[in-house]
Amino acid sequence: MDAIGLGWRTDLAVLRYGGSAVEEHPDHLVVRTPANPTYHWGNFVLVTDPEAADDADRWRARFGAEFPEARHLAIGLPGQPDAAAWQGTEIEASDVLVATGAVATRDLADGYTVRPIESAEDWAASTALNDEHYPGELEFARLRSQIRSRMVEAGHLTWFGAFTLDGDRLVSELGIVPVEAGLARYQSVLTHTEHRRRGLTGHLLGVAAQHARSAGETTLVIIADANSAAGRLYRAAGFAHTETAWQAYVPPARESD
Repeated sequence: MDAIGLGWRTDLAVLRYGGSAVEEHPDHLVVRTPANPTYHWGNFVLVTDPEAADDADRWRARFGAEFPEARHLAIGLPGQPDAAAWQGTEIEASDVLVATGAVATRDLADGYTVRPIESAEDWAASTALNDEHYPGELEFARLRSQIRSRMVEAGHLTWFGAFTLDGDRLVSELGIVPVEAGLARYQSVLTHTEHRRRGLTGHLLGVAAQHARSAGETTLVIIADANSAAGRLYRAAGFAHTETAWQAYVPPARESD
């Protein structure tokens, strides 16, 4: 596991807390999440041998053998791949960002309150927020909320939400997971489109950082799409790029009308 990059290593720790099974092989891992079979990055193959990373045909075949019912293709890679070797597959890059110093906390905007998400009603609101942002994935969002709820109950996860004062509507959320001694990983930062540019994400980042630091986690990890607005926000808050995580991905084919 020490040879696996920080991004994938913290991903695997979070997945295990959520009940995912990780099968270890000499040059790859197979990750399964029975509680959420449509979770693409909970059901994937992770290549761990850099020398084998561009054997695309082999890894596509391995994924197909391990997940014969899957409509997607999801393969994690140990480094930047050869695009020609993976022709026909989307190559995605994610920035792995780390904060060991202070994380700036934006003041909470007027009209909102922040508290941990814990109740069944709160998790239903989280599911609805995700469904609004990613329409057509309601069942996936519902099952993921169930997994997160169990992680909170087990003490493996703290989830924070920003709610409106008028109606107590959940409009922004994120989680933080202590994954190793001194190390914590942020999860799923999301803000409703109508409530962006009000500093809610910046406030929640700081709240979660204070929570983790009070529990002894000195190194905080967060992931963002490479060269994204989210990544720039995280850098401004005190995170620094430490590595890039790479993955090969093919989404499910769209159903014809």
